[in-house]
Amino acid sequence: MKKIPLIVAASLGAFVFGIISTFWGQVVVPSLGSIATTVLLANSIGLVIGSILAGPVIDKLGNKVAMVVGIGLVAVGAFGLGHIGGSVAIGFAMALLVGIGGSAIVTGANAAVGDIADTDAARGNWGNIINNFFAVGAFIAGNTFGVLVGKGLKMAELATYMGILGVAVCVYYVVISFPPAKATGASMTAGAGQVLSRGLFWALAASLFFYVGCEGSIWYWLNKYLTEGLKFTAQAAGVTISVFALGIIIGRIISSLLLARNLLGPLTLTLIGAIGIAVSFTGLLFAEDLTTVRVLIGIAGACMGPLFPTLLAATGINFPRNIGTAIGLAITGGWLGYVFIPPAIGYALNLGLVSNLRNGLFLTSGAAVLLVLMNLIALALSGKGNSKAATAK
Repeated sequence: MKKIPLIVAASLGAFVFGIISTFWGQVVVPSLGSIATTVLLANSIGLVIGSILAGPVIDKLGNKVAMVVGIGLVAVGAFGLGHIGGSVAIGFAMALLVGIGGSAIVTGANAAVGDIADTDAARGNWGNIINNFFAVGAFIAGNTFGVLVGKGLKMAELATYMGILGVAVCVYYVVISFPPAKATGASMTAGAGQVLSRGLFWALAASLFFYVGCEGSIWYWLNKYLTEGLKFTAQAAGVTISVFALGIIIGRIISSLLLARNLLGPLTLTLIGAIGIAVSFTGLLFAEDLTTVRVLIGIAGACMGPLFPTLLAATGINFPRNIGTAIGLAITGGWLGYVFIPPAIGYALNLGLVSNLRNGLFLTSGAAVLLVLMNLIALALSGKGNSKAATAK
């Protein structure tokens, strides 16, 4: 089959998820006030549910089912969030739909890498290229939401635009062809036991747990920290968030080149990135002027760039037959980081366990340190930690 429509489909999935990630911090949190933390928790729970379900669905029924249903749920949930009328229950339900659908399209996009790439080295390269569209979406949305919110547009209007975008992408997924399921004759849970029995899988999943928790904390809370803690304007904060997204783009371009040329192995690359995250984000919490904050958040973004796609590429390399199940379960580890780390900051603040948001964000620094530790363990367990082994079967 032709690969270009599939590349576009996977890239669109990452692009939409980047917009969604920015939507939470720049639109949902400021608009929903005290109920925002509960809504964010619902999204995190939805992400976990979606990744658990999407992996076996991809292996058994094919990627098209997962991505069409996923983007449809995103469209409904995003539109609904703008029209909850202050209801916590409706807000929770809509955020749950966005989480389930968003997780399905991310799992599908990363599973599609296995159909696009012909070698392990190409898998890491394409994983970074496709996931870079997440950062492109976040970069565009960061600027756009900052300008639109500054002009007075409300959440209902912005949520309607999100719903329209979701419907448009859903139509594209319906009309194109996807590869057939790889495990058509197997049960929905085939391969899960084999995946879960390996220590390397748990190290990779734990690395994703701490990484996604770190990145999620930035998307959820950085805008609030910049506007309320450092007193930046909404537009200045939006540009700063776009600098973070731009850093991710640059980081993924660099990592794609390094992986394509076998200059670094996947887990060596992610270890370097993890160390950079811990240093740069912690430094950001001590910065106060706009220029320094933007430089540090840009560095943090560049260091974060390779982590998600490269860890998933390592997962796909090690579990090629049940790739959907393996990637879905690994992403579940990441979404659990969303469940616990960003909401924990909000609950700690609401309960008075920390005196301000800045102190709460030091939880993210701690998660970054643990990310370094998990990456070291994964590197020790893997025989694919160097560039030569990364391209060997």
